[in-house]
Amino acid sequence: MSLSTWFVAAIQLGLPMAAMSWLMFNWLYGAGQLPREAGHKAIREHLTTLRKHHKTNKAKSGNYLYKQWLFFGGGFYGLAVLWTLLVIEVGEFIGFIFNFDLAILLADGVIALLVKIIVAQFGNIISALIWFAYWPTGGGSDIVPWVGAAYAGYLLGIHYAREKQTLHSLSDLLKKRGRR
Repeated sequence: MSLSTWFVAAIQLGLPMAAMSWLMFNWLYGAGQLPREAGHKAIREHLTTLRKHHKTNKAKSGNYLYKQWLFFGGGFYGLAVLWTLLVIEVGEFIGFIFNFDLAILLADGVIALLVKIIVAQFGNIISALIWFAYWPTGGGSDIVPWVGAAYAGYLLGIHYAREKQTLHSLSDLLKKRGRR
């Protein structure tokens, strides 16, 4: 485990996990679905309740990221799966756009194309579910820095959301600085 591995893990996984954790928990705190003074055990209990409520009330409207986070289990693991799936899907979408060739896509027929898309999507979900094996480079020998950076980012995001560090307070700070 080199220092560079920890640094790369912090940039590629820790910081995005902090941002997404802050976003999800900021929504929960702001909507009154989670008390700000709740500890980690209470947060887990509230997330379990929210997950059960989400399963029984599958509303068509609402925040897509929030619903996907709860679908993947909520909490740390669900957020890590969601971030990994977003990275995989966006990467594949960009690759599709830059390498688009209709003749190659339809070479085996439309049905074969649809089957390939479904199989690829299933593979992406499996890769995201085992996110701890997806992120490490070099054969996955250094899993600890990746899991450590992801969990530290998750906790940091919860902390900032709990401390009422919101986009509104950041915009207010920028407005105050602009008036000087």
